Amino acid sequence: MTTSPSMSDDQEEYQDDKQEEKLYSDVLPDVIRIPFPDAVRDVELEGWEDEWFSKGRFDVERWGQFDTPKIDFVYNWVNGSEEAFKESRHQYELKSPLNDKEGKWISQHSTNRYRDWGELRYSLRSLDQYAAGFINKIQILVNSVKANRDGAVELRPQRPAWLRDDEETDKHVQVLGQESFFREEEQQCLPTFNSLAIESELYMTPSTTDQLVALSDDMFLGMPHSASDFYSPLFGSVMAFKTDHYNTKTLGGKKSVPSFGEKPFVYYTSFLLNNRFGPRSRHVQAHFTHSVSRSVMRETMASFPRPAVQGACERFRGESQHYQIYPWYASFHYSIERFREVLLWSFIMTKSDVNGDGYLDWDERRSILDTIEPGWRLLAGSGSSAPAKQDENRVRMYYRMPQVLEDAGLEPPKANVNVLWTSIDGPETIRNLKCNDFEVDKCFGDSFGSPLSDEASQNPDFMASNLFSRLASQHGECGDCLIKFALASAERGLGPLLPPKSKKQDREVVIKALKKYQHTIVDPDAMKFVMIKDAEQAETELLERTIKQGKAYGQYCLNDDVMTEDEEQVSKVAQTMTALFEELWPEKGRWERGT
Repeated sequence: MTTSPSMSDDQEEYQDDKQEEKLYSDVLPDVIRIPFPDAVRDVELEGWEDEWFSKGRFDVERWGQFDTPKIDFVYNWVNGSEEAFKESRHQYELKSPLNDKEGKWISQHSTNRYRDWGELRYSLRSLDQYAAGFINKIQILVNSVKANRDGAVELRPQRPAWLRDDEETDKHVQVLGQESFFREEEQQCLPTFNSLAIESELYMTPSTTDQLVALSDDMFLGMPHSASDFYSPLFGSVMAFKTDHYNTKTLGGKKSVPSFGEKPFVYYTSFLLNNRFGPRSRHVQAHFTHSVSRSVMRETMASFPRPAVQGACERFRGESQHYQIYPWYASFHYSIERFREVLLWSFIMTKSDVNGDGYLDWDERRSILDTIEPGWRLLAGSGSSAPAKQDENRVRMYYRMPQVLEDAGLEPPKANVNVLWTSIDGPETIRNLKCNDFEVDKCFGDSFGSPLSDEASQNPDFMASNLFSRLASQHGECGDCLIKFALASAERGLGPLLPPKSKKQDREVVIKALKKYQHTIVDPDAMKFVMIKDAEQAETELLERTIKQGKAYGQYCLNDDVMTEDEEQVSKVAQTMTALFEELWPEKGRWERGT
């Protein structure tokens, strides 16, 4: 291997390790498409799902009420003050290609990234106080460090000093070293000091439940929650988004990549999503708890094989010039896109291709047009400046969600109460869709609405697979308009897009996919995000203007942005944060020492 003259021996060794990972990842593609029959092999149906997705109704008399779902809460945590951790991290910092002769990168990147205000203890207290009824298990993902045991050196997962270490505690709180859940092919990349790398493997933690809520130790619950604030069997995972959005169509030079915070990773992941699903502006997830399905996250990472491996092997953020997959942005939008995609697949490939020959003849094309025409007349906008038209006859399930959940025996949301959309209303992509420029030939192909174009022989444009590809990714807005128009004929549910019950196998695949990818969009207005910069700001903004004023939020994210190592200043911030934590969460958790 050729190295630059200035490269140290440590860096050369590090590059050799990276080269091994590169050789493995280079044989992998960036993107693969997983067929729906393969994607739903892990989905089990209980019987109620067909009526729910087709008609938007749950028959409680027939199926009974749901049990409260159990959810894992999974933390990514590090004790940055432990000497064994510092030593481990430093030896890899010296080897990193990010290291410079002056040592600026080492001194700057760890100023606040590994500091500990004791947040984890209070974050767990907030769970115990406000979510105890539906916690399956709390998992804390940590680095392992060298420790002496009976004269031998072994790796020991870091463990919070205040957390009891006994069998009873292990029933509730599980501490997992990275080596216990990283996939075998990524074990060579450990240890990692990159939270994105850890998050990309997080779905692999052992559990008896598919649903998890991922959070960092600076995230807290501030008021009572129900399970449906995060997930419900009828409405799926709950997501919230910021106003920021990205639509990266090409990867330009280094100067074109954003460089602050999460932005470079969103930029790159937007490019990957566009490659897979077609170009679209996609909003960035809110920086709070992330509710995800393990099976959906597993499929998401499997759909981007090379970026997934490279991301897991990124020991420090930025080593690949920020071309690293962002797990939450990828997983959230993968769910949204696959829910939309299966509806198009269902309608074009199974329902509309009546004889199953793979070609849409004139009768089949005319049936498609008959399905969408009423909605087209009703909902197509008259101009780009006009607001998106809504079907007044279609039940808005996002308004009825609390009552539907109560009728099914589930608590409605208590914190995330401003529900903006549910997938039972349709894919999120149709929520504000106008369709004022919709044209049949432009969207479906020239002469789609005429029998003349294939009177003598088949037209390749009308192959079912070609039309599906066209609507799913090449002309995404056309596919969205088709869905919106078709659903206008139904008071509730997704029935107009589903294959007939006579196509039992196809219908089962579609229903399973809808169950797997369903989701709910909420407004992040119940969430309080604060960048902690110094003691005075923390005291004024949080203690004086929030707590003492009686303001309450569903969730807090108190992000450490204190960019100083001055002991006096850091001590003042620590005192202020402890006072805040004790004000909000004074009761010890059942897993703490001294209880």
